[in-house]
Amino acid sequence: MKKITYSFPFVIAISLIIQGLGLVRSLILAKDFGASSTLDAFYLANVFTISVFAVVGSAITTIVIPELNAKTDFGSKKLYIEKYLTFIRVFSLIVSLFLLIFITLGRNMIVPKFSDQVKFLFIILTAVLLISQQFRIQASFSVSLLQNEGHYITPRFLDIIPVGIPVIYLILAQSIDIKMLTILTAVAYILETIIFNYIQRKLNPDFVFRLHFGLDDDVKKMLLNTVPILLSSTVFQIQVLLSNYFAGFFGHGYITLLSNTNQIMGIFQSLFIMNLINMIYPKLVKDIKKDFASGIAQVSKYVSLTNLIVVLLIWGYAAVGFDLVKLLFVHGAFSLDNAKIVYQFGLVLGMVLPFDVMRDYSYRIYYANGNTKKPMSNSIVTVVINVTLLIILANLIGPISIVIAPALGTIFSMSLILFNSYKDYIRVDIKKIFLNYLLTNFLGFLMYLVIKVVHYVSESLIQEILINASIGIVFVAIVIAFILFIARCMGINLIKSIFK
Repeated sequence: MKKITYSFPFVIAISLIIQGLGLVRSLILAKDFGASSTLDAFYLANVFTISVFAVVGSAITTIVIPELNAKTDFGSKKLYIEKYLTFIRVFSLIVSLFLLIFITLGRNMIVPKFSDQVKFLFIILTAVLLISQQFRIQASFSVSLLQNEGHYITPRFLDIIPVGIPVIYLILAQSIDIKMLTILTAVAYILETIIFNYIQRKLNPDFVFRLHFGLDDDVKKMLLNTVPILLSSTVFQIQVLLSNYFAGFFGHGYITLLSNTNQIMGIFQSLFIMNLINMIYPKLVKDIKKDFASGIAQVSKYVSLTNLIVVLLIWGYAAVGFDLVKLLFVHGAFSLDNAKIVYQFGLVLGMVLPFDVMRDYSYRIYYANGNTKKPMSNSIVTVVINVTLLIILANLIGPISIVIAPALGTIFSMSLILFNSYKDYIRVDIKKIFLNYLLTNFLGFLMYLVIKVVHYVSESLIQEILINASIGIVFVAIVIAFILFIARCMGINLIKSIFK
């Protein structure tokens, strides 16, 4: 656990760099191409390839880590994991080929408003990115292996390559060629995989996996466990589409408002929640594989640690979030009233993030046991509930329903998976988690009050946000340091008791 604690700030810093590079890329492309069909073709090619394969990569990581901790000799599990990855590669190539054929033959249906020249460009860009994404399968396994060995910073650092190389080109190029940008993006993914393999070979030559064909029982089990994860991700994407569909019923601009809200909350989720959960997951698997009861007992600590960060972030958003929304979005036709709606939407979705955390850890307990069907069924039921709530609440409370419905759905989803967990004799210490949740909220509320009372005002919105956020961080640091000092005086080692 100490490795995770020490690595987490570096992982967050690297994630911020990656997001910053992504923003730079978008700004340069917008400056050079504007709202053009050429740029639309580039972004659409990314959606059809990189976004889809990100789901596949996530599924591989979730499935492989428990197998790396299986109680069998390394040679045996290495062989059937190699067969599993080979099957995924072959399947990926077949799907990519069908996707390319579908896009080529159905281009007039998919992008009817593109000119013939841009349609051809779209096909070329998609083909190049589809080739590069085949290497992402190997990279996903490398991430699994390195995280399982306690190397958390290296995989995240290498994620800079697919974003960094294209940005360097955009900065240095006098005239931007969208084809060259796409080729460099593809080369960057290939280079990342090569470096991953080199690092694995340095750690241990046996860690370099090779192609092996076969479909024995272990491979079938891994493949069957992969399918529900892919279906869950697909169902989630359908829910996102439906939410935007309903948002369009409330008038002009609500889809954009919902998109902006999700963008802000997505930063919280990707930077903090998913980074921390993904780092803890390999240790959770090891704990459960070693001793199931003892491993489950550790989950309350992991949930409380994650929620400590999440709850303080949400109270911080409550204090300075409106200024943050103004800074990011209030330009041109985007008004202060629009910013207020985004801020309020964000508060609603932010309040249920701790329930998201509890649900995601519960899912990972099942994943660690090789059960991916229970989380899948939970996700499907949740989507049905969310859509039902949207239909009912849309007529009762209006536009706010597009965030109230998924928020209530999250609470229902967490409650349902916990209920099923208890039926399956997975007894997480809910009482301890709830008590820590209340204490963390009390600390967050005090931080909110301090920021509001002290509240620094400046003509520079960036300066105002940074200073007010710093006030909150310093206050929390002082309170935590004081609690640790009192505990130490009483002979209690809180750090050891939490992270042992």
